[in-house]
Amino acid sequence: MMPDIDGFEVCRRLKLAEVTRTIPVVFLSAKTEEAEKKRGLEVGAIGYLCKPVDPGELLAEVSSHLA
Repeated sequence: MMPDIDGFEVCRRLKLAEVTRTIPVVFLSAKTEEAEKKRGLEVGAIGYLCKPVDPGELLAEVSSHLA
């Protein structure tokens, strides 16, 4: 967990700012509830991975959005 501001708010702010709007965001979280995943996607993330994350899954997720 991050102090002061959570990842949802960080993502929301990134998507509001013109200069950072197009940066792809993938959540990597200890929260595994479907509602959390849905919320992440609703605020603009392109993916949501849960810890412990498989390194191959993370690489595939990032690679698919950099291509």
